[in-house]
Amino acid sequence: MRSYQPGKMGTAEGMAIVFLLTFPTTFLTTPAVLINEAGSLGWLSALVHGLVSVVSIAAILIVCKYVPGNLFEICEQLLGKVLAWLIALYYAAAFFANYVLMLRQYAENTLLTALPSAEFSFIIVAYALVGAILVAFSLEGMARAGYIVMPFIGITLVIVFALLNPFYEVYRLAPWLSLGVGTAVFTGLKIAGINFGVAAVVILASSFQNNRTRWQIALFGVGLSAVLRAMVVFFYTLLFGVTVGREKMLPFFEMVRLVYLGRYVQRLESLFIILWVINGVLDISLSLYFGLYCLTYLGRLPTMRPLIPVVTLLLAQVAMIPEDVVSVMNDYVYVGKTYFNFGIYIVPLLLLAALVWKKRKKVKLWASG
Repeated sequence: MRSYQPGKMGTAEGMAIVFLLTFPTTFLTTPAVLINEAGSLGWLSALVHGLVSVVSIAAILIVCKYVPGNLFEICEQLLGKVLAWLIALYYAAAFFANYVLMLRQYAENTLLTALPSAEFSFIIVAYALVGAILVAFSLEGMARAGYIVMPFIGITLVIVFALLNPFYEVYRLAPWLSLGVGTAVFTGLKIAGINFGVAAVVILASSFQNNRTRWQIALFGVGLSAVLRAMVVFFYTLLFGVTVGREKMLPFFEMVRLVYLGRYVQRLESLFIILWVINGVLDISLSLYFGLYCLTYLGRLPTMRPLIPVVTLLLAQVAMIPEDVVSVMNDYVYVGKTYFNFGIYIVPLLLLAALVWKKRKKVKLWASG
């Protein structure tokens, strides 16, 4: 059921998993969505929903300090088997929904940017097949690939920001308060659900050495993701402004297309597509893995391997159902604001309340005895 023995997963691997489950949406439409809802303070919304995600997972990690086990084992001890089962079912559905929506978006965007003549179903199958193979090879390979890719992502973004310096116009950030700080903060709170993947830290809690390691993974994994996303939104606003920026389907791709190094060095965006695809493959692979992990827990199965081909085929078919990529993007934003938010807000509050109630009950019993 687990790719790691208890206590054997390192901080770097955990950070990579959290980062890859929360950051890759930045390469899709997230910057445009944030600008559309918060104006030129979209970068502040990115920081806010990152902070909310850290606070959310911190609440669960506080519970982990007093109750041993992974997320579902903790839920069983504090909430009972029925609620633990429902929470596991929720996370399975959430990871599978993320898999379907991200798979479709990456497939569509691959057609738009790199392979316009390819068959759509072939791209979907290719992504799904590679994802299934990575899951079959275990979480260890994906985690190690992730922390190898992470530095390249950070360095690449900084280089792109520096090369785009001639195109920046500070007045595009005006008015400085845009739609208002309150609107930007509320947007961050509303869209925090897109970071629900941070729950991977506690879903695999027993695989980490101790609670301190989990804190480090959550803080640095989500923190790095939030800071880089905020930087992308900030510099994207400097380039295109609010009016034009909210209309782009692939904000980061449009940024890279503006990079100019000389007459004989052009089309650098084709190089970044490779990095973009690697991120996408790892993201959908991890979403598939954690969805299967939750199903394995629900069925008390010894391994998830028999589920991989069946679930992959089913989800790939579901990803082909929407009519166009615009509806998929709208669905992702809607799900991020509603369904995914349950894992960010409700689950931590339930566990904290159950822990406080249990501690209070023990104190009363001790006092009466």
